[in-house]
Amino acid sequence: MKPQTLISMAGSGVALIAMTLTAMAQEPAKYSDFQGAAIASISDGDMKASAYIGGQLGPDPQPDALTITRISSDLTTLESVSIPVSNSVAGPPTAIALTPDQTTAFVTESFGARPAGGETFRDLPVGAKLTAIDISDRAAPKVIGSIDLGKRPEGVSVHPGGDLVVATLHPVDGRQLAFVPFANGAMGEVQYVTVPGVEKSERITHAEWHPSGNFLALTLVNSAEIMFVRVTRDGSNVAIELWGNKVLTSKYPFMGRFTPDGRHFLTGNLYWGADVPGIWAEAVDGDVTSIRFASEATTGRGGDPEVRHFLVGRAQASKDPEGIAISPDGQWVVSVNLETSYAPKTDARLTMYSSVSLMRLDPETGRLTHADTLRYDGILPEAATFDASGKFISIVTYDSHDPTVDPKTAASLDFFRITPQGKLVMLRKSAPLPRGAHSMQLIR
Repeated sequence: MKPQTLISMAGSGVALIAMTLTAMAQEPAKYSDFQGAAIASISDGDMKASAYIGGQLGPDPQPDALTITRISSDLTTLESVSIPVSNSVAGPPTAIALTPDQTTAFVTESFGARPAGGETFRDLPVGAKLTAIDISDRAAPKVIGSIDLGKRPEGVSVHPGGDLVVATLHPVDGRQLAFVPFANGAMGEVQYVTVPGVEKSERITHAEWHPSGNFLALTLVNSAEIMFVRVTRDGSNVAIELWGNKVLTSKYPFMGRFTPDGRHFLTGNLYWGADVPGIWAEAVDGDVTSIRFASEATTGRGGDPEVRHFLVGRAQASKDPEGIAISPDGQWVVSVNLETSYAPKTDARLTMYSSVSLMRLDPETGRLTHADTLRYDGILPEAATFDASGKFISIVTYDSHDPTVDPKTAASLDFFRITPQGKLVMLRKSAPLPRGAHSMQLIR
């Protein structure tokens, strides 16, 4: 019933109610109030997603790229510019990291460019590069340097001070961590550090800086453990030491993130392995786990000081939760789930959808509670980020099932809203990206 009708029926006694209803109606909920200036993403143009199962890279190869997508708060303006930067989807979705001032991006290259005549995944050369890109001008990013890190660098993370980059190296290299100083727009000499107590055969997929800059969290996928090390610096020299106990997570923790306050470290666990049919194609549903991180020693049971980390939370995701993101207030976690969207069209295991899972995180206890899982049309989404408000999520989706989409720009930057009830809603806003988008970072 309209307010004007109420007034005519009941006189001045309801005028105040009518005016209140009218005032409320003048402030409709916005479709979007996305808080973030842009998204930096990288795309692997060498292979189609189905190469993970069939091995065939597919037709229409194109250059790998870094893309900056400028975003208006209402999502009506989504303008992208891309430049060639070698990278690979064959690794964790942590192949791009930004300096704290968000003027420089670093990108690792797990595998190199597809050679002429290359048709299968095995034809791809092992990569070695760490590339630095100046992104201070969002409309004109430019490569400012590239160095050789060693064989098959994977995850990359930038120190909170912005002057030191760390990357993990695949066991094929024989070295584990590579530290690279960064100052005045230039990368310095690489220093390699061996992790104490970790065999060279153990794959460390990612090293993530603690917000304090004093510690690193390392994901050990083979042993399904997270370990922490303290980092000390003497001039240009970097040293690490074990910090507390290793923590056993769920199977195959591929990557992880610290909460903004540094109190907890979360991992997405894929349940992949040699004991899984197809290694990963038929893995059971994955999950997200939460570890309470101890930044200081406390009194142990024997009365001596000890550093003790604890597994404190777990929430169910869906199949292959390869990428996770944490909201700025530390209260929401999202995982992007590959499902089996990447299977060849003739494979009976193919799902014509991917999914996104939302979890509530208790910032005090670290406990996780599953809130929602939403399926959507897309192939191989590997990474997500929250906007600065924590109310919106953006995801890079590697490819599309839609045969009418241009195969060169079949990837997409997709947007989702979190409702007050803790539900995910996919927005009708999307930006095309070069096919193969797989890692991303928010530019505030």
